[in-house]
Amino acid sequence: MKIRIIENPELADDDVIVECHALTSEIQSWIQKFHTEAIVVSSDDRDVTLNTDDVLFFETEAESVFAHTSRDSYRTRYRLYELEDKLPNTFVRISKSAIVNINHVAAIERNITSARSIQFFDSHKIVYVSRMYFPNVKKHLDERSL
Repeated sequence: MKIRIIENPELADDDVIVECHALTSEIQSWIQKFHTEAIVVSSDDRDVTLNTDDVLFFETEAESVFAHTSRDSYRTRYRLYELEDKLPNTFVRISKSAIVNINHVAAIERNITSARSIQFFDSHKIVYVSRMYFPNVKKHLDERSL
C-alpha cells in the first residue's frame, strides 16, 4: 500500500481521498482510526457528548441503555438495535443486552459454567458474552490482531 500526501494551500478545507483496488479490512481499519464519532448521553440532569472511542460497552439495564466508559456510565436515548446500526464496526453485539467496543477488550475468560466474561484494559468492569454471539466476537478479535 502506498500513501501519498499532497499539500495544497488553495484548499479551504482538508480533503482526504482513499483510492483503492478493493476496500479491504486493512483499509477499513485505517479509515476507522481517523473517523471518530460522538454520542449524546445523560449524566445526572445534563447532556454530555461522549466520544464513541471512549465507550467500553453499551448495556441494557431496566428498560434503559447505558454507555459504560472505564470510570462512569451514562444513560442513552437509544435502543441497542439503533446503536448497532449507528456505531462504527469496532462495536460488536455480544448478547441480547450488550454491545462491546472490541478495541477495549483485554481478555475473554471462560468460567466453570462455560459462561464467558469480557475484561477490559484499564477498567474493573466486566460484561458477559452469550454462547450464540461468541463466534462473531471471536472473529472480530482475530481480525483485530492481524
